[in-house]
Amino acid sequence: MVLISVLLLFSLISLNPASLAAKAYAEEDQVNSITLQLSQPPETSQPQQLPETEGEFQKNIYNNDIVLIGQGRIISEDEVVNDAVIIGADLIVNGTVRGDAVCIGGNLTVGPMAVIKGDVVNIGGQLNIDPLAKTYKERVNIGGFPFGYLKNIKGADFKKFNEKMSIVAKILRLTGDCIYILLLLFFAFLMTVFMPKQFNHIEEYLTNEFPRCTLLGIACMVGFPIGILLFIISIVGILAVPFLVLGLIVSSTMGYVVFSRILGRKILVNSPIMLQIFIGLLLLSIPMLVGGILLLSNGFIPAVIGHIFRVIGIIIYFCVNFIGLGAVVYSVWGTRDITNIRGDKPNNFSSMPGGGHIATA
Repeated sequence: MVLISVLLLFSLISLNPASLAAKAYAEEDQVNSITLQLSQPPETSQPQQLPETEGEFQKNIYNNDIVLIGQGRIISEDEVVNDAVIIGADLIVNGTVRGDAVCIGGNLTVGPMAVIKGDVVNIGGQLNIDPLAKTYKERVNIGGFPFGYLKNIKGADFKKFNEKMSIVAKILRLTGDCIYILLLLFFAFLMTVFMPKQFNHIEEYLTNEFPRCTLLGIACMVGFPIGILLFIISIVGILAVPFLVLGLIVSSTMGYVVFSRILGRKILVNSPIMLQIFIGLLLLSIPMLVGGILLLSNGFIPAVIGHIFRVIGIIIYFCVNFIGLGAVVYSVWGTRDITNIRGDKPNNFSSMPGGGHIATA
């Protein structure tokens, strides 16, 4: 916001019609005066002396302001300018600045022969003023992010900053995946403590009615956007849309946790239920975690392989969510026992080692 304000301020100053007209009239008067002086013969034969400015010989005067973006500038000792504003580069002042010397996003260096009659302002860089330099007004130096990274935005500094930010983003992404696994584990703990029967019923449906749960989950995912659209069209149902979305998230998470338990039970048969769920969550998250670890390196091949692993992990995540959602809906959110749809047919799940009765316990 500060950078945009500065740019707008100087653009308004440079484009101000009054200032342009004043400069045009001043230049025209100067040209007319020079023409008149040339047309008149010299009154004396004495050699003409150069005019002096404040006790010094007249220097190479530039009435224009210096405003540059992304390009550095050196004001030499024989230069006199009005204002000097450099954005995104360095400014070195060895001459005379009648107004302000401003450098944003770069270093401002004031040499021993420099004369600055206005303010000396540096934002986002270093301000170096020689003790012999003459400055008449305020000296302002404000450093730090983000202005310091405007310097050489296409150079090595920006590349290093980009690499650092990229590494931080990759570490945060990997950390987020680990935290999500812990949150799922906590959600599984709540289910096993407060909803043991529902957990058991959902697990029975996933084990014995896997194809139907899969098809029903896909149907729910396809029909959910249509249902949301119908609720929005009805206007009255708009208030129910957030609850539907929350219900979808909770239901799919319940199915994902139960699926993780079934997967972990295949490896650890007689282990505690929470350990089985944790192992199952790790197995489902292995592609995401491996991909995140590979993406920490800067090599091209590890980055490609890492992205492939993460894509595989995302596919696995959504597929398991579809299947788990189907099991939750098919079991009416765990309230219906599978014997209600099978009649007197024996439950294959209950006879399996580490089955639903252990989950209930």
